[in-house]
Amino acid sequence: MSTAKTLNNLFVNNAFAKGFWMLFLVLAAKALFIVFIIQTAGIYLSPDEAQYWTWSQNLDWGYYSKPPGIAWQIWLGTQLFGQTELGVRFFAVVIGFFQPLAVFTLARSAGLSWKAAFYSGLVMALVPLGWIGSLQSITDGGMVLFWTLASASLAASLNKGNAPNPLIIGLFVLCGALFKWPIYFFWIFYLIFRREFFSSQSIFKFLVGVAVSLLGLLPSLFWNWSHDWVTFRHVAAILQGGHGPSTSNAIEFLGAQMLLLTPPLFILAVYTAIFFIKNFKLLSPSLAFISGSFFGSLLAAVCLATFQKVQGNWIVFCYPLAIVWLAWFIFDLKGASKWWVKSGFIFSGILICLVFIFSQFPSLPYNPLKHQLGWDQLKIALQKHGYDPEEHFLVSDKYQTTSLLSFYSEKQKQAYFLNLGKNRNNQFSYWPTLQQDFPGGSGFFVWIENQPHLDRLELERLQWYLKELGSYFESVRFVAKEPLVGDEKKIIKGALLFYCKGCKEAAPSVSDLY
Repeated sequence: MSTAKTLNNLFVNNAFAKGFWMLFLVLAAKALFIVFIIQTAGIYLSPDEAQYWTWSQNLDWGYYSKPPGIAWQIWLGTQLFGQTELGVRFFAVVIGFFQPLAVFTLARSAGLSWKAAFYSGLVMALVPLGWIGSLQSITDGGMVLFWTLASASLAASLNKGNAPNPLIIGLFVLCGALFKWPIYFFWIFYLIFRREFFSSQSIFKFLVGVAVSLLGLLPSLFWNWSHDWVTFRHVAAILQGGHGPSTSNAIEFLGAQMLLLTPPLFILAVYTAIFFIKNFKLLSPSLAFISGSFFGSLLAAVCLATFQKVQGNWIVFCYPLAIVWLAWFIFDLKGASKWWVKSGFIFSGILICLVFIFSQFPSLPYNPLKHQLGWDQLKIALQKHGYDPEEHFLVSDKYQTTSLLSFYSEKQKQAYFLNLGKNRNNQFSYWPTLQQDFPGGSGFFVWIENQPHLDRLELERLQWYLKELGSYFESVRFVAKEPLVGDEKKIIKGALLFYCKGCKEAAPSVSDLY
């Protein structure tokens, strides 16, 4: 057979190859579109992204609240594209490109048709979860990618009637653990389905796989050993409900899940639970694993949310599995109309249009992007009042504001955290303090707030800061209220600037909250 005919059979007549390359082209177009958004839409870094960027400027084996993977990821991106939004987010775009391909692989590994696999990848790329994972540098991206790859490895073995290789899965879990530790829950599902489908596998092999995956903890363990095990203290505090109200949020949590997957697809997923319960024993081992892992994760999270606050992103790792399950249900089983997929795409399209509208018209009320708009005005506001990065420091009493000041100020010098309100510790609590680096120095304290809290708290905060800051500086002067979003007549997001002269040796007492 000629080379040309072979290639023709491979790329034109082969349905699998056609599906793969169609998806590949869609993902390439999406990646270019995401880069366009990053460069032009004015959607600036979220507080978390800015925090992770400060970590990347201080490379280490671990950090206060997360493993080091996200900092390493951002560091590599900024080495390629500089200390810019594109540098921070570049590898989120890369992960967002490969995540749908991993879902496509998972679907094929589970025995789905090429059409169902193609739509699995397409849905993963175009639902809100896929857009967020492609745009923002967050720890979920790396963890979800490696969870999907581990699932594909296990599903492929089950589909062939073989026991999975714990060593390969352990390597995927190891990589995911460098981003977020919940990936270790994967082993729970592995054990559950081991008993059902490959109980003859040596327990020693399983333990070897687990041992390999636990190597992903070594960087964080090394860092925590010299930092009073603060990451573990922090995780324990979060699992106990954090330091805020511990009331349940099951309805809010379910609403967040609907937005991540789109309401039509999430409603269909819940509806298929009935089919799952009735037909579980008739499902193939790979589909039993995929659907059982999804429904088990969702049920556990909803139950937990009835007792304490559960963050909306706590089970994002299960949605690649949910998407493959739905694709099988719609395209291979033909248990539902394709309208569900089309309506999900329509919802996602509307959402993307709304994101553009909110980014271009930041003064719109109840703007969901309020935490990512106006940061370009920080540098302008500081320069207007004489900030000199060679002479002055920047300081705040919120680690989020401290992170944003570090990225969006002139020359991007690291700002400082002053724990005036005895809030919980954070990464800045374990870096050199203002008192150590700027004894006797002067600089600007910055407080930032959105409406309606800005007007409600402005006078109270102004008086309180003048009093509290006086304990740590020789003199404190209120400088100005500067608009970051809006104008002086209608401020949507604003900053109060204080000039602090003569940093004293005194520092706030160390917080015992984690």
